[in-house]
Amino acid sequence: MLLVVFATAQAGGVSDPTPSAILDRADAVKGTDFATFSRLVDQMAPHEADLAPIERSRLHFLQGWRATWQGDYDAGRRWLSDVVDHSTGDVLRLRAMATLINLLGNSHHYEEAFTRLTQLQELMRSVRDRYALFAARSEASQLLSSVGQFEQAEAYAKDMMENPPAGQTICFGAQHLLRARREANRLVSIDPLFERALQVCESTGYQVFAENMRADIAAFHLAQGRPAEAVKVLAAHRETMRRLDYPVLLSEFDATLAKAYLSLGDLANARRFAQSAVAGAIPNEFTDSRRVGYEVLYQIERKLGNASAALVFHEKYMAADKAYLDDVSARSLAFKMVDQQVVARKAQVDALSRQNEILRLTGALDRKEVETGRLYIVVLIASLAAIIWLVLRLRRSQLRFMKLARRDGLTGICNREHFVEQAERVLAYGARSDRAACLILFDLDHFKNVNDTFGHAVGDEVLKRAVEVSRRALHACDVFGRLGGEEFAVLLPDCSPAQARARAEQLRLSIAAAAGPHGKPAPSVTASFGVASTVPCGFELHRLLVVADAALYRAKRAGRNCVFMGDTGDIPDSPYLSEARG
Repeated sequence: MLLVVFATAQAGGVSDPTPSAILDRADAVKGTDFATFSRLVDQMAPHEADLAPIERSRLHFLQGWRATWQGDYDAGRRWLSDVVDHSTGDVLRLRAMATLINLLGNSHHYEEAFTRLTQLQELMRSVRDRYALFAARSEASQLLSSVGQFEQAEAYAKDMMENPPAGQTICFGAQHLLRARREANRLVSIDPLFERALQVCESTGYQVFAENMRADIAAFHLAQGRPAEAVKVLAAHRETMRRLDYPVLLSEFDATLAKAYLSLGDLANARRFAQSAVAGAIPNEFTDSRRVGYEVLYQIERKLGNASAALVFHEKYMAADKAYLDDVSARSLAFKMVDQQVVARKAQVDALSRQNEILRLTGALDRKEVETGRLYIVVLIASLAAIIWLVLRLRRSQLRFMKLARRDGLTGICNREHFVEQAERVLAYGARSDRAACLILFDLDHFKNVNDTFGHAVGDEVLKRAVEVSRRALHACDVFGRLGGEEFAVLLPDCSPAQARARAEQLRLSIAAAAGPHGKPAPSVTASFGVASTVPCGFELHRLLVVADAALYRAKRAGRNCVFMGDTGDIPDSPYLSEARG
């Protein structure tokens, strides 16, 4: 059955037509000749059942690597997890785990990514294959850099540059070192080392790493206020980047180009590359290039005076920006939780070792009846008690992190996810007991002007002040949460529409009358309110949010600083039905 694929493999540059040789060839060219690599993988796939187990695992690894490259994360995760969990070869498991970590980081499954990173670091101790270790250090460096562990990330990158396996160069390590230093804000100039590494990448056929370095160099120039230099670095290589068929990096390229052209006042090119960055972003996944693309499109429409289009793009930008902040928070929290779990497991292992030592000494006491042995037992029991105390303390720390994950970091009230969970629970109870409930949505008016005029620190104080005065006007049973930015929601259980309107009016007056902390001067703010009731809308949270959102939008259009009641007839007027406000 493999005769056909063996024959066609000759056309792909494989002189030895055996499964192992074909897989070797595909593996060797995957980073330099993606078309040939993909063709060889496709030729082998129909004959998977005829392969030996280790060759089948190698094919799954290559299929997972290709899916990760192309941004098909669901398929890539299936292939790579199969190799990691079932392959008998530690070297192949280490390579698959490294690629899986890359995939999990890109698809924002951070807790699993850091759990796999811990497994990868343990597996690295037993593997001697320099190529596999090279790949493992590469992914460890990237993931650690993404959570601010820059010293470890740089250490892995430098090790890659100092100890490359046969056939490898400084190209990979230099690219990771450049990104780690740029993200750590420790890059003050483009070291000649990076220019030399870029040339090495191109001369050895690793074009994607060369373009990655160019993306970082351009981002550095842009951050330093040199947009023309950023365009010079990227524009000449944009077509090369497109031919690489690497959509994630191409979208990053285009986002940086869009910002650079916007800084130069070239709105036509800024629009073109911003639209390309948004279109090329991975569907249904947060990507920073989508956030930057929407921001540039908003700025363009604002400069051109297109208020309606600017508002649409501003809403999309704010949603993407919130996703960015949530992503940073989730990544950091996942790292801390996994780190705590590793420490807790180590403490548990130490406790078991201590227990075994206690049993051994107890036996020695029975045999020798040595009084000094009793003293050792006391010491070991004390040590065990200390370790148990440490484990309990670590457990409390884990619970604290879980609590933090449900609270908004700035205001201390429910975050969006926890508010939805609590609100749905209250509504379900109201539906069973036939008790009406009401939802209030409110949004601080002209809050962007506060940030632009007084700075984000004052804006944060305004948000906290609004939450503080709102809390004083709410009941203990009310569910209060921050949906994102300057938008808040309150669910009032056992409440009629008239009562809800009065409560909303009370909140509006409280916010408008609130003074700065300790009498200090601060910008005054008002809020607009939209109210929805279960009486016309039913007990489905999504329905209440849509109706309240439409009422809030009417309040904004009516001049702000007012309260509007929503009903089912409002729904077609709401612009948020076509926008994912969350």
